[in-house]
Amino acid sequence: MVGTRSKQPTHSGEGHLVSNLITFTVLFALFCGALYSLNWLTLGNVWPMAILLVVGTAVYLVAFSIGRSDTTTELAKGYSHNE
Repeated sequence: MVGTRSKQPTHSGEGHLVSNLITFTVLFALFCGALYSLNWLTLGNVWPMAILLVVGTAVYLVAFSIGRSDTTTELAKGYSHNE
């Protein structure tokens, strides 16, 4: 529309630098700890691989679930997640 100034929706994570860095640091530390547990992986001790699979999946699902939940229709109408 010509001549109108509609407010664009904010992008995911915009204005949340500190919380994004804290979340990334915690989840990355968990993932690195799971990778470190592979030092004890042997054919007789498979628990380090189980730890890696569980923690890796949990980190992925937590990060996926805290993402933006706006629908395409809401974004197309110009609504932000704060409205």
